[in-house]
Amino acid sequence: WTQFVAVHKRYQGSNPSLFMSTSAGTAMHIDLRAADISFNVDLSEKKINSLSLHPDGNILASGGLDNTVNLWDIRKFGSNSKKALKPVASQFAGRSVNSAFFSPDGTSLLTTTMMDKLEIFENAHLKTTTIKPTKSIRHNNQTGRWLATFMAVWHPKLEIFVSGSMNKPRCIESFDAKGNRLREITGEALGSVMSRCCYHPSTEKMAIVGGNSSGRVVVIR
Repeated sequence: WTQFVAVHKRYQGSNPSLFMSTSAGTAMHIDLRAADISFNVDLSEKKINSLSLHPDGNILASGGLDNTVNLWDIRKFGSNSKKALKPVASQFAGRSVNSAFFSPDGTSLLTTTMMDKLEIFENAHLKTTTIKPTKSIRHNNQTGRWLATFMAVWHPKLEIFVSGSMNKPRCIESFDAKGNRLREITGEALGSVMSRCCYHPSTEKMAIVGGNSSGRVVVIR
């Protein structure tokens, strides 16, 4: 089944396309305008939880149930390749990787893992063989069986990121690109764990959207 879908931001608007991963470890790039699959490749034997393309358009980050963050050069992908592909660089995270996302300018790679860590890798796209975090933040990511997993995500334009939290009282946490916590957002509307959070793209009026596993959405301004 489909595990993750993201809009290919470089062509958002004029030439929309999607990155998609599956529970079988497959990654795809779909050109919606041409109704064509640019590539469909097997990157893992297990579920891939997220995909993220670096702004240079060449390096793709993946993370999933194989407990590994992998960086791939998509120029080596065929349209429907069955060849055994090797990542350019990787990190063994120890436990499942919920997500791995490049920052808007591509300087940093942000990962969320079941090792109870949010980790930041500077210039990971320039590395080969092994990547090591430049900042590791202890963060309780044990949402349990009934709640969606945390996936810390960047602001679409700014070098800050947001994550759900298991802390009480319930809150949403925001951080800068160095991993410093900027704010712990609380309030009456946050009566449950907001597993998935994101920023509105606006840079003039900051807004965060949080969603819980029951489908409740909260907008914070």
